[in-house]
Amino acid sequence: MPKRYRRDNDGDEGGRGGSRDQRRRHHLCVVLDDWSKGYSLYNLDVDDLDGDPTDADLHAERLPDPPLFRLEIPADERGRFASFAAAGSSVFAIDYIDENKEAPVLVHDMATGALAVGPATPPDLGHSPDLVSAAGSLFAFDGWKDARGQRHQSFKALKRHGRRGWVSRGLPDAPFDVRRVRCHAAHPDGRTVLFSAGGSGTFAFDAEAEAWARHGEWVLPFKGQAFYDGEAEAWVGFSWAHVGEGRVCACDIADPAPASDGDGGGARRAPPEWKVVEEGMTHGSERSLAVRLAHLGDGRFCLVEYMKRRGVPEEDVWDEHCLLRATKFRLRYDKNGTLRAASRRARCYAVRKKSNTFSFRAFGISE
Repeated sequence: MPKRYRRDNDGDEGGRGGSRDQRRRHHLCVVLDDWSKGYSLYNLDVDDLDGDPTDADLHAERLPDPPLFRLEIPADERGRFASFAAAGSSVFAIDYIDENKEAPVLVHDMATGALAVGPATPPDLGHSPDLVSAAGSLFAFDGWKDARGQRHQSFKALKRHGRRGWVSRGLPDAPFDVRRVRCHAAHPDGRTVLFSAGGSGTFAFDAEAEAWARHGEWVLPFKGQAFYDGEAEAWVGFSWAHVGEGRVCACDIADPAPASDGDGGGARRAPPEWKVVEEGMTHGSERSLAVRLAHLGDGRFCLVEYMKRRGVPEEDVWDEHCLLRATKFRLRYDKNGTLRAASRRARCYAVRKKSNTFSFRAFGISE
């Protein structure tokens, strides 16, 4: 069971003084479909998240104007989609078009402010791929059926390559159905990524050896991405068993499986232990439209919730009828050993929505 979180009276918002992580700058970046021609990327100052989390939506503010940049991609256009991800200090934007499979990946560096043109989106990732940031790379995996009903899947990576910038590289196929991936987590060794797939178990991908190993017949307890928290030496993410409630889970780190295990060694490995935060932090199914978790560094996390204004029917969640609430918190144990979301501070923003197919994205960026 994750043990190293301090009790809520053992420290304050400052965390460990003088750590390398504290000397780094941390940002909360959000991508919204808030204008008629495409998407906007905003940078929110995490130090501004200083309001009362219980009534933040009563004091909604405007987002910073202008945004960092806008990307002109017509929303809801057949045969076209936009995907966003972050790795290190970079935010990636993929504009995929059926008629132009050479559309490049755009890379915005938060540290320098530079906007670079990356490689073209691989054609076999033209089915709205899942994007995974880990081991200094951006991994993309996709599964689909062709016109004859035959199944295909692809696993690729965008990696830095000297002066060539970001390049696309094919990787060994995953030994499981990538369409059934429930969650993923980067190991603190800096080279291993764990994937849990329904009905298959958990597998480890070694990014340096470019090899898969079966990690266990069990699955990690998360939904989507889990983040490594060095302060607690645990993975932190949304609990799979409490999807939609905004309840966070902390899980022990599982040692990476050696590639020599191949497909058989994982059956002997016991699943790690975990705990779920007692309270949820969303407004519930009546108002909440989508929720994301971002890791801000130094033991801090941010739950970002996209929700309706009070009294707005679901069919009217357009233009000025939406709110974006960001709640910053730390994980702590109380005196009874219950895992809690402590030091909670929030801020709410009035936002617009223009697409019925895009769900906002939120990233914690460190530089």
